[in-house]
Amino acid sequence: MESAMSIYDPLRDKLVANSSALLKMTFADIEMLIGRSLPKSAYEYDAWWANEDPEKTNHSHSLAWTLPGYQAEPNRLQRTVTFRRRGEHCPRSE
Repeated sequence: MESAMSIYDPLRDKLVANSSALLKMTFADIEMLIGRSLPKSAYEYDAWWANEDPEKTNHSHSLAWTLPGYQAEPNRLQRTVTFRRRGEHCPRSE
């Protein structure tokens, strides 16, 4: 689909390989996976974690989770994000 490599490809690959409907990661987990820090905006704005239409966006970070069929649910205060497979309704433990 897209020819250029993205720094977020390791995240995409992890989600493609994930067999469960949920994957919760810390921001630090993601940074370790991609080999660099997330941008400041990932820590400051929920909009960075937007679940954009993969057919209409050029944001490589959003494509990393939307192309494999996930939605990001960030919790910036806890510095975590839950990736939930679209169409899966999982009980929340909040």
